[in-house]
Amino acid sequence: MEDLPAHIPLPPRPAAVCRESVEGYARECLNALHMEEWGFGWDRARLRLGCCHLRECRITLSRHMLECCMETAPDQVWRTLLHELAHALAWEFHSYAGHGYIWRHYCTLLGIPGERARVPQGAVPMPALPERPVRYVLCHAETGEVFRRYFRRPRLSPRRLAHSYMPGRKEETYGKLLIRPVEEQDF
Repeated sequence: MEDLPAHIPLPPRPAAVCRESVEGYARECLNALHMEEWGFGWDRARLRLGCCHLRECRITLSRHMLECCMETAPDQVWRTLLHELAHALAWEFHSYAGHGYIWRHYCTLLGIPGERARVPQGAVPMPALPERPVRYVLCHAETGEVFRRYFRRPRLSPRRLAHSYMPGRKEETYGKLLIRPVEEQDF
């Protein structure tokens, strides 16, 4: 790594932080770094800011994070993008995945020295996650007793469900579990 420059020149950052400007800047950076096979996209993550998908050669940022940080912490959006670009560079040129010295070196080259693996708690003002509606329940087919609630349809086949039971209640629940949409009396 001694033959690497002290700084990797990147295109000028857009003034405004919006979905189009971030996406355009990400693509410009990938082109400037001669990583045309890499792509950029958005994901639905709510607990992380960005991700570098090494095998798919793709960098994604959270839509939720963008909405939260556009006005309150715009620098964090750009920093997260550069953080993920450093992962891509470390993987592309060293087959290195992680937050070790190779990744930190690329962070420094991209202009974010001292970058950490995680953003410190409270550094990014993320609002509380809204309650997600319960859509399905796992219940007893005969009594209607609800055992579990799900936000999306569980991937239990009818065949597997026929051989399932609740721990500690095998005799009364074996083969009698049912997944159905939520009704008002379930709450």
